[in-house]
Amino acid sequence: MPIAVWLYLASYIDRANIGNAKVLGLANALHLTSNQYNWALSIFFIGYVIFETPSNIILRRVSPRWYIPLLTVIWGLVCALFATVKSAAGLLAIRFFLGLAEAGFLPGIVYWLSCWYPRSVLGRRFGVLYSTVSLTGAFGGLLATAIHALDGTHGIAGWQWIFIVEGCITAGFGIIAAFVMSAYPATAHFLSEEERRIIILTNEADRAQKASESFNSKQIRSAFTDWRTYVWAVAYITIYIPVYSVILSLPTVVTGLGYKGTTATLMACPPYGVGFIIVLLAGWTADKYGRLYYHYTASILVTVVALIVLMAVENLVVRYIMFFFVMFMFVPVSICWTWLTSNLAGPNKRAAGMGLVFSIGNIGGAVSGQIYRAEWAPRYVQGHAINIGCYALALIAGTVLWWSYKTDNAARDRAAKETVKRTKPLDLIGEDLGDLGDRHPSFRYFL
Repeated sequence: MPIAVWLYLASYIDRANIGNAKVLGLANALHLTSNQYNWALSIFFIGYVIFETPSNIILRRVSPRWYIPLLTVIWGLVCALFATVKSAAGLLAIRFFLGLAEAGFLPGIVYWLSCWYPRSVLGRRFGVLYSTVSLTGAFGGLLATAIHALDGTHGIAGWQWIFIVEGCITAGFGIIAAFVMSAYPATAHFLSEEERRIIILTNEADRAQKASESFNSKQIRSAFTDWRTYVWAVAYITIYIPVYSVILSLPTVVTGLGYKGTTATLMACPPYGVGFIIVLLAGWTADKYGRLYYHYTASILVTVVALIVLMAVENLVVRYIMFFFVMFMFVPVSICWTWLTSNLAGPNKRAAGMGLVFSIGNIGGAVSGQIYRAEWAPRYVQGHAINIGCYALALIAGTVLWWSYKTDNAARDRAAKETVKRTKPLDLIGEDLGDLGDRHPSFRYFL
C-alpha cells in the first residue's frame, strides 16, 4: 500500500504540475495563448485513452512487480524532459507522450491492489490512495513554489526546474519500487506462510479469487460484452471531467479571485487539504457501513450545491470558501474504484473492464482542459455549469448501476432461497465462478 500511494502521488504531481508551472512562468516563456494552453492540458489524455485498456490486458501477462515500476521510470524521465521545451508545439508533443507513458499506471495500480484485499476493506485502501490527489493539490503547489526558488540557477528558469526535479524524483521512486514491490500475495516475499494463507483464503471466500489464475481471453472479452461496463464508463467520464478541470485550473481560477503568482498557487492549497480528509473519511465509512451508492450520490450533491453557489455569488470570500466544498468531488472517484472492482469477478474480466472504463473515462480528461477557459474569467460560470451537467449524468448512470445490481442480487437470493447481505460475508471457498464471473448465481454485488 505505501508503494502505491507514493507512486500515485508522483503521478498526479507530474500530470498536474503544468498548472503551477503556467502561473510561475511557463506561459510567458513559451508565449502560450489560452487556447494553446488548454490544448496542452487536453492532449495528455489522448495517450491515456489509447493505451489504458491494452496496458491492463498486458498486465495480466506481465508481472506487476516489473511493469508498474518500468512505467514510472519512463514517465518520470519524460516529465524531466519538459525543461527542454522551447515552443507551444513542443509542449503539445511532450504532453502527449507523458500521457502515453503514464496511461497504464492508474488502472494497473488499482487492479493490483484489488488482487490483494477483500472487497469489504477496499474503501479505506482506495480512500488512502485517492486522497493523495487532494494532497497533490496542497503539496504540489508548495513543492512547485519551493522548487521555483531555484529560478536562474545554472541559467535554468524556475518553471523548468519544477519539471526537472519532480521528474527525477518520480524516476527514482520507480527504481526503488522495482526492488520492493511484490506481484501478488502468493509470491510476496515479506509474508509468512500463515499470512499468505490467510490472505489467499480471505480473497477466495470473498469472491472465489484463486491464488493463481491464468490469462483467459474469453473472460477478457466478457468485459467488452457486459453492458454495465459502458454505464460505468459514462459514470466515470462524468465524475472525472469536473475533477480534472478543477485540478488543472484551480491556480488560474484562484487568480480570478484576485490573487497573483505564488500567492495564487499557495491559496489553492488549503481546499485540497480539506479534500484529503474528506476522502479518507468516506473510505472508512464505506467499509464500515457499505452503501456505496449513497456515498457516491451524497458527495455529488454537495459538490453540485457548491458549484451553484460559485455561479451565483460574486463575493470573493464566499467563492473561495465554496472551493472547500467542491473538494467533495474526489469522493465519487474513490467510491467508483471500490464499487467497480468489487463487482467485477475474476482477475481477467476485472483487469480488462477496469482498463476499458478508465480509458473511456479519460476522454473526460481531454474535455476537462477546455472547461475553465480564460475568456470565461473571473467567475467561470460556463465552466461550473458544464460540471453540474456532468454530475447530473453521473447521478443517472450511478442510479442505473445500483438498481441493476440490487435487482440481480434479489433474483439470486430468491433462487437460492436465502438473503445474502453485506454484513454476512460470502463464503465462496471451493466455488468456481468460471467464465460466468460476476454473473454466477453464487456471486453477490456490492451496493
